[in-house]
Amino acid sequence: MSSSQPGSDAGAALAGVRVVELTDESAEYCGRLLAGLGAVVAKAEPPEGAPSRHIGPFLGDEPGPDRSLAFWADNVGKCSVVVHDDAEVLALCDHADVLVHTLRPAQARARGLDYATLHARRPSLIVCAVTPFGQDGPWADYLADDLVLMALGGSMAACGYGPGPDGVYDTPPLASHGDQAWRTASTYAAIAVLGALVWRQQSGRGQLLDVSAHECSASMTEWHLMTYLCSGAVHRRGPHPTLTAADGRQVAALNPDFLGPHVFAGMLEMLEAEGVAGALSDPAFADPVHRAANYREVWRALKRLADKHDGETLYQLGQRAGLPWGVIRSPDEVYGDRHLHARGHFVELEHPELDRSVTYPGAPFLAKGSPWVMHRRPPLLGEHSDEIRTRWSDR
Repeated sequence: MSSSQPGSDAGAALAGVRVVELTDESAEYCGRLLAGLGAVVAKAEPPEGAPSRHIGPFLGDEPGPDRSLAFWADNVGKCSVVVHDDAEVLALCDHADVLVHTLRPAQARARGLDYATLHARRPSLIVCAVTPFGQDGPWADYLADDLVLMALGGSMAACGYGPGPDGVYDTPPLASHGDQAWRTASTYAAIAVLGALVWRQQSGRGQLLDVSAHECSASMTEWHLMTYLCSGAVHRRGPHPTLTAADGRQVAALNPDFLGPHVFAGMLEMLEAEGVAGALSDPAFADPVHRAANYREVWRALKRLADKHDGETLYQLGQRAGLPWGVIRSPDEVYGDRHLHARGHFVELEHPELDRSVTYPGAPFLAKGSPWVMHRRPPLLGEHSDEIRTRWSDR
């Protein structure tokens, strides 16, 4: 499938919705989500291209604004419009439904792109500002990257192994790879835009959506922060080991006590059937307090099991015993995942300028009535400048 035309997809959930995207790489995923739902997303870029066009890796290790795999990942389905000044950005916004930007408050005011100015010019415009710390407060104009946001939001403190059996899993706090704080903020921003579009149908008015990546990161701590707020207890990272299978592959093996006492019974049955339960067959281990005090015995039994089987077999054994285990897969193994292929996850998009097609990760959800679709490769720099300006000025 391929298309370079910037028109809306008839019948799509966001058909007819026009989005101006003025972002760096921190919020491009928001635009990708909206484009997947059928919105026309016009990415406003300077003549040299958005910053993400210059982030490697590059196709064939040849740098270029149209060869960045980092750019491709979050800009599928968008249009590219080169803008030379903020007057041209405002002109696009005059015909848009939504503006998504990553300007900190002082930057937006200095450039005449603050909400007060935009609202006076186009009251129906929805403005979604995705910034490190939001539109107000003492840190509003502070800088941050993904690592800083995960650290300040608290999610890093809950990642990584605390002291495990025999002290072998003691590591510092860890950050998840892949710009998780920004990706989370982009997802929440897309949800906020959808809500604002529904509200505008009722009110006829636009609004400012203030998305703080810091707050989004804090929400990622799940029950850790809630535990502290309700009890004052600070969650300490516990042992979450990986098992090394006989073929050297790693299998994530969650401590069954995190899932309730009934799960241990299923694990014990599996270990006994495999002849590796050892001390765990002692009825005393049915008591979670006893298990916690003697967790090294649980770990030793699991290691004996892992020594007998390859990674895939170990994964299947755990799943059949009711354990949420999984093989830790490299990208090539993820692409070979038969379950993902069975659900049609991967999508081939034509790149005519390269005379080839490229495989992309596909939809993050399936919805027959309002599908998230991919039909157009990421835009070449400035590819749709003239067409977008002509089409949008007609409305």
